[in-house]
Amino acid sequence: MINPTFTYNNPDASCALCDRTKNPHPDYSHEPIVTTRLELRRGDQDLCINCYWEIVALAMNSQANILDIVNEKLNMRRLITKNAPSTSERYRRQPDDPNAASTKI
Repeated sequence: MINPTFTYNNPDASCALCDRTKNPHPDYSHEPIVTTRLELRRGDQDLCINCYWEIVALAMNSQANILDIVNEKLNMRRLITKNAPSTSERYRRQPDDPNAASTKI
């Protein structure tokens, strides 16, 4: 297991997996998130403490490598983001008529 070094009070902190920037803990909502930096093949990535410990639990349960799990999650995130339509391209069906033409939002 990797021994993480967590960084506190970094005003520019953000998580590469969940995009969190604000501390979700109610007692520390005025502080930035706590992050740790992981050295991956594609470069260093910062993960919030919540995502890091979720991945550690997943790695322990599946006997997988933490870095492999993070790489896979980042790849999936990249694919989803790449294939997701932009806000201007999204369409929504009228709720009362499923056969109605789509309307742009």
